[in-house]
Amino acid sequence: MKTYMDLCTRYYDLDKPKAPAGALSFYLEYAKNANGAIFEPMCGTGRFLIPILEQGFDIEGADASPHMLAVCRERCKSRKLNPELYQQFIQEMALQKRYALIFIPSNSFGLIIDAEAAKSSLKILGDHLLPDGKLVFEIETVRGVPADLGRSQVKYVDDKNGERISLTTLSSYHKEDQVLQTICDYKLSRNDRTVRSETEDFRVRLYQYSEIGGWLKEAGFKKVSLYGDYNRRPSKAEDEMVICECARSALVS
Repeated sequence: MKTYMDLCTRYYDLDKPKAPAGALSFYLEYAKNANGAIFEPMCGTGRFLIPILEQGFDIEGADASPHMLAVCRERCKSRKLNPELYQQFIQEMALQKRYALIFIPSNSFGLIIDAEAAKSSLKILGDHLLPDGKLVFEIETVRGVPADLGRSQVKYVDDKNGERISLTTLSSYHKEDQVLQTICDYKLSRNDRTVRSETEDFRVRLYQYSEIGGWLKEAGFKKVSLYGDYNRRPSKAEDEMVICECARSALVS
């Protein structure tokens, strides 16, 4: 995996140590209504998985990045938690267990940039649901293309050991593939001296508002609801983010 490497993971963990309150509350509500085990297939550092686990829910996780999973495992260990965690891409999932809820927050599903791979992943996720289970995930739409394309931006975070990680980004949008590409240059400095650097080619697929519903039906989902925010407002064509709630069984309410 060529993204979410060491410095990227360290930066992410310092910059986003906790899940946004509104998003966490949203997914916790689904967890409370799930009649069975829960799975987060792109769990990252565990900022959603861990608080849900601490609420007493049966939740497992996976991620393709060994660096992100290492942070998640360390966080769990420090809290005396021991969830089942897998290192894998969604496209590789072939678990024996079936889940009442599978969820992917923070627009992470867009990291699957190939359209056919994304469609295949939706079917694989559906195949890992219990008959009355739900899949809930977020996507970014083409309405969210940044206005500052082509302009370099610099941000930084400091850790408790006095080290600083700076992040320089430069983004471009490839309209033909609906892919937002960001070149990310990370530099770790100590006493104002750069001691390590890392460059990542970060790509996210953005969606046309009209396409995801058809993809979900192709993947075998019978009931699909699209929301424009965490209050479950029905989505609109101008929304930059869409939350998809879907189930294989049309009887799920």
